[in-house]
Amino acid sequence: MKTLERHISFNLQEANVKIRPANSNGLWCHILLPVILIIYSWLDNVSTLYKIISCISVGLLLNSILFILFLSAASMVLKEPLYSGCIASGFLSSILLYVFLQRDLWFSLTVSILSMWLYIYLLRVFLVKFDKTFTIGEAMISAQAVVLFCAMSVIKFFFEMHTDDEEMEFIGVIVYTILSTVGLIVTALYVLTDSQRTLQTLTYIVVTAAVFVLLMLHNILGADCVATILNYVFVERDRYRLLTLWLSMVLLAVCALLVRTKLAVKASTVTRKTFHVLASLVFLSGVIYDVNLMTLAAGIGLGVIVFVEALRKSGIEPISSALESVFLVYCDEKDSGVLAMTPLYLYLGLAFPLLVVPSREGRELELLSGVLSIGVGDTAASWFGSKFGFNKWSDSNRTMEGTIFNILSQIGTVYALQLFELLDSEEALLRTVFAATVSGLVEAKTNQVDNLVLPLVTMISIQSTWIML
Repeated sequence: MKTLERHISFNLQEANVKIRPANSNGLWCHILLPVILIIYSWLDNVSTLYKIISCISVGLLLNSILFILFLSAASMVLKEPLYSGCIASGFLSSILLYVFLQRDLWFSLTVSILSMWLYIYLLRVFLVKFDKTFTIGEAMISAQAVVLFCAMSVIKFFFEMHTDDEEMEFIGVIVYTILSTVGLIVTALYVLTDSQRTLQTLTYIVVTAAVFVLLMLHNILGADCVATILNYVFVERDRYRLLTLWLSMVLLAVCALLVRTKLAVKASTVTRKTFHVLASLVFLSGVIYDVNLMTLAAGIGLGVIVFVEALRKSGIEPISSALESVFLVYCDEKDSGVLAMTPLYLYLGLAFPLLVVPSREGRELELLSGVLSIGVGDTAASWFGSKFGFNKWSDSNRTMEGTIFNILSQIGTVYALQLFELLDSEEALLRTVFAATVSGLVEAKTNQVDNLVLPLVTMISIQSTWIML
């Protein structure tokens, strides 16, 4: 593996590709997302759409392996628009779709080949265009997630693969509309000329986007779409109480951001972890009390975060400068690239289980994998390790004391939730012991972004306990 890492690092330097500074390229990360989808497709009674996406993920897994092998041999794979590994992995997904899911041959080939091509295109863009933003492993996970989400959205829209859960279909319509609109806004901001980067232009873009959202929702949900959404969010099941809690957390976080930015004092690691706790409290309460509302809020929140980052990079004053000031105060050493990926990874790490866990009932522990691993465990390790840690792991700046507290804090959180009868998951404590130990050790040794990899590792660990127990 070390020889492979050296060859890849040499070829990256030869191609003048600047990845995020780290002790390793994170080559192991590419297996995480496909493994999660494959295990759920095997263990659960998932929908046809879920199985299709899982088959595509198998092709992405092979594509990633072949990309790594090609990159270890030469840097040409970063320049070629389509290479043989892309075709081979596309055929693998096509065979799975055609043979095991009995999908049409042209459908299987088209969806698979296009997904593989988009993956390689995004992977090349992430590595070449965004200097010092991704390691190879982080770029692979990000590209896989974008490709699978796009494939799911396109297939669901054009082939009308709906589920019997009307509430989730309703939520999906809103989330897809919001995210697609944000995508259009980001595209519009990207193509603006320097002279067009003004507040007036931004206002036109936002108003147009708002009209587009209303027209889309009106067309899909009906003339009373706004009233329907407001009734769902604020009236049904006394949801206003939960929303009040979430808004309080958001306001508290915003106030902390403004105060620290005004003081212009660089935030410490422990200070940054405070936002992990606030975000985790939002997702913890949502998963326990109203997971569907949490899913809706998470989808809308993702759109807001992407929009804010796009504004930061847009060059529209004074908004861009103000957001850049906040970023400079709160960024950490891993935010050395073009984009602010750490806060986005935090949000995605917390929200990711809501998208991929197919069955909600009895799976609260998996839905909380992000909360436990980065909201509780990683935060506890950072605080305890900085205060009381003395014995460091080899080739790491993490302490053994921090790792132990990481594991114990996750176990203690699940025990407290069970004690107050807030968590009803079979063998939850025993599963947490195994998952927390695995994620704690990975957190101690990895130099990839914790917010991205730890929730995935924790989810796979919990999945494996369903097989072992």
